[in-house]
Amino acid sequence: MVNIKTLLIVILLVLNIHIYRKIFYFIFRDSDDFRESVRYSFTPDIFSLLRGRYWKDQMGELKLSIFIVACIAVVFLEYLVIGSLLNVFFN
Repeated sequence: MVNIKTLLIVILLVLNIHIYRKIFYFIFRDSDDFRESVRYSFTPDIFSLLRGRYWKDQMGELKLSIFIVACIAVVFLEYLVIGSLLNVFFN
């Protein structure tokens, strides 16, 4: 049987797709900027340093990390609010 908390998280993940897109376009210029950030996150820092792209690499990794944390934070905060409301109404 599916746990209610798990179901709530899955529902929130799906319903927040439009919010993820807003966060995406707030952080990244376009999808190429996102792909570049992902590429930099997989490139070892020493290679970026040798190519003269160390700070661009760091900014790309930072943007990707902020995007991931922001998307998780949205779901987490909504889960806390909805979970506490459900506890108030059903307990």
